[in-house]
Amino acid sequence: MIIEIEKEFEETIKQIQELVESVNCRPDVLYGDLYTVIAVEGDASRLDIDHIQNFPGVVRAWRISSPYKTISRKVIGEGGQKITRERISLVIAGPDGENRVFDDHRFIFIAGPCAVESYDQMATIGEGLSHLADKYHVRDRMILRGGAFKPRTKPWDFRGLGEEALDILDKVRDNTGLPYVTEVMAIAQVSEIAERADILQIGMRNYQNFNLLEAVGKSGKPVLYKRGISAELEEWLSAAEYIALQENKSIILCERGVKSTVHGDYNRSHIDFDVIRAVKDRTILPIIIDPSHSSGYNELVPYQFSAASAYRANGTMVEVIADDIERKTIKCDARQAVRMKVYEKMIQYQLAVEKINIDFEDSLSS
Repeated sequence: MIIEIEKEFEETIKQIQELVESVNCRPDVLYGDLYTVIAVEGDASRLDIDHIQNFPGVVRAWRISSPYKTISRKVIGEGGQKITRERISLVIAGPDGENRVFDDHRFIFIAGPCAVESYDQMATIGEGLSHLADKYHVRDRMILRGGAFKPRTKPWDFRGLGEEALDILDKVRDNTGLPYVTEVMAIAQVSEIAERADILQIGMRNYQNFNLLEAVGKSGKPVLYKRGISAELEEWLSAAEYIALQENKSIILCERGVKSTVHGDYNRSHIDFDVIRAVKDRTILPIIIDPSHSSGYNELVPYQFSAASAYRANGTMVEVIADDIERKTIKCDARQAVRMKVYEKMIQYQLAVEKINIDFEDSLSS
């Protein structure tokens, strides 16, 4: 339900907030120039819309049909009324004192190995990324990634170092100043990882593990949430609502490719670049691209990275390895990782694109 109230009626705003809370819903209050808007989060069926419309200062109230009300951007209800909510700015603070802000005005670089395999490996990559961040003045846009717990298709494959990897990630973060993201696979892991990691990742295999989604939502930490391999957009966004309903809208959506008829032939999965605009149009959440998992081949990663930039993604998450390491020694997803020297060129490309700054938005909407 959406309730529009004249902004000077502060007592009405307070009373409606209390009424909404009395039926176990949450009022999301949005302050505008002319009106205050209350977006009701949760099951609003027990609210009497006629009663609400009789409050002093209420301009109109209507029910909404979106299955993902909490994160929806455009809300349309009875009579065709429409409100477009502002897209959020999600801030990730680093120990270096810099804030990484996910919004539509900057491009965030998330990079690192698929799995944490040793301290030396992680330290080398972390120092390399920190050097690039300073060299190209993007420290406030650089985030480290590394898997501590790894879901693998084959049970005998390397499944991560677990808690030892968290110790390594903590130390590399302290040494480089870069915040980090790592995957959570089970409810039992949420508490410990939330105390240590800056961002919790939910991978493709857990995208509809609703109990886990609620648990990471309750942690209060930012969540990087990947799309399922065969998920339709509405299924993905509706599942994200499980996180948001825990009073946690700090969600970064991540497109990592979906199955198609060419799966496994010349790429790992088919990346849906068109979903970037759809997500921005329909939700208040940022969206990034994972070109490593979608392509499956390091040769394709820079091209998908550049496409993500062209489509105005809010950033990318790329698997990066050291320049001198032999791929055959890497235990997890060696083929899709790019070397540090290649990633440097990708950063150069992105910064060059930003200088051009061609934006189609205004001309497309006219």
